[in-house]
Amino acid sequence: MKIRAKKSLGQNFLVDIDALIAISSATEITEKNIVEVGPGYGALTDFLLQENPKKIDLVELDSDMIAILRGKMITDWADFSDRITLHHADVLKFSPNFEKYSLIANIPYYITSPILFHFLYPQNFAVPEEMVILMQKEVGEKILATKGKKTQHSYFSLAMWLACENIEKICLVPSESFDPAPKVDSVVLKFFPKKNRDIDTDLQKLEFWDKIFKHPRKTLAFNLKSAGIFDEKILENLKNLGYSEQVRAEAIRLEDWDQILDFLKNLKN
Repeated sequence: MKIRAKKSLGQNFLVDIDALIAISSATEITEKNIVEVGPGYGALTDFLLQENPKKIDLVELDSDMIAILRGKMITDWADFSDRITLHHADVLKFSPNFEKYSLIANIPYYITSPILFHFLYPQNFAVPEEMVILMQKEVGEKILATKGKKTQHSYFSLAMWLACENIEKICLVPSESFDPAPKVDSVVLKFFPKKNRDIDTDLQKLEFWDKIFKHPRKTLAFNLKSAGIFDEKILENLKNLGYSEQVRAEAIRLEDWDQILDFLKNLKN
């Protein structure tokens, strides 16, 4: 039976064996709890089950794929039926029941950012221990550029690094690895979320960054003024950190943000 991808759901099925193996071997699976987002017809799931997970939750929105997955649970995956839980659900409304688990996702490009925020900044469930995510190459490069020699942040990339100890590239996945082939290449990133985070404090930082990245091509001082939180003393603080008055928010080093935020907080007190 020919399985057709649905353009309305942004589906592109990963069919390259090497890429499937790279994803399935990127994190420890044996005797671990796994949440797989967007399993489709189960191509990646086949490889994950070979690694002998303790439990695996499959979260799929497409009702046609759900029917295929249910069939595989009776046939191909019968020996694992007591370990697999199939969820016909929108992942952005899904809450894992595991206290400790890893997330693996081969997802449509348009939902990459919402899914990352959903699992890195949850309100009612545990953050994954590790996440292996396939995404558009350009998006992955922007995340990794935050740690590069030339700083060029965005609100999105800062939010990812605020939540993670490290983020590393697993492999590139060219467009011809999919059926149908998208117009762009992909990359697989592995996220190592920080342990024992204060998510409420992190969300306060995100609220601040949201304000000062409203006009990314303008200076940090301009954005602070627009947000109503500018003080002339901040220019001296930036100078002490090695920045000019014309610095943009995107050029602030990751390690300097806490000092800047503390300085602004003290100005209020």
